[in-house]
Amino acid sequence: MIDLHSHIVYAIDDGVQTLDEALALGRMAAADGTRIIAATPHSPGSTACRSYDPALIRERVAEINAALQAEQTALEVVVGTEICFGGDIVDRLKHGALLPYAGSRSILVELPYNTIPATLDTVLFALQVAGYRVVLAHPERIIEVQRDPNRLLPLIERGVLMQLTAEALTGAQGDRLRTTAETLLTHGMAHVLASDAHGTPPRRPPLLATARARAAELIGQAAADALVTTIPAALLNDQPPPIPDPRPVVQQRRFWWHNAAAPTLRVG
Repeated sequence: MIDLHSHIVYAIDDGVQTLDEALALGRMAAADGTRIIAATPHSPGSTACRSYDPALIRERVAEINAALQAEQTALEVVVGTEICFGGDIVDRLKHGALLPYAGSRSILVELPYNTIPATLDTVLFALQVAGYRVVLAHPERIIEVQRDPNRLLPLIERGVLMQLTAEALTGAQGDRLRTTAETLLTHGMAHVLASDAHGTPPRRPPLLATARARAAELIGQAAADALVTTIPAALLNDQPPPIPDPRPVVQQRRFWWHNAAAPTLRVG
């Protein structure tokens, strides 16, 4: 499996803080079946960012890889960034101030405060004109998406991919996130499944297998496997990702007779 969202680089953000913790995270990911994991530390602009520096991130990723290889742990770490949304993303990418995935043209973007900013369309257009493919981190957390998953349809139709968090899908982050994640998945509005690991238990672990199994129950084994294999691989290699056509979610409707509420109906 390929995990495109983790905080395995130590002492950069709110993820792991030591090399030993990074290696423990790597061992756990490998034991779960992950073979490639992207180090995606928070970028400047995020409250979780501590000391983002591309050269330091590359250095520490190389250090972690060397240590994992020395102990024969079957895991490769590749660089990336959880980019905090802002109007200057294109310029910062062009000047090397932000790291895309593994030197590709694919990037992971996080929206501020789990809301959709008014400038989202403008910034996405600029990124796409510049040749970047955008993956949106944990859309199940976005307040507007929880209320109306169809808010994602225009983004998906213009080529933005959606990354679900494994623990959201399994229910470890509560019923609201689980319900939203399941709805996105069953309507073709989720494309990547990642751990967003920040450490080992009791912190958020780098585990994907249980979430992949849950996804298989909902959309079938082949589609579930694609979330952690072929689609992430395509993104890392600048290939067109094989994603499903999204389907709109039919919203709840209420009917009223004689001032009494009829049962709420949901279809889709």
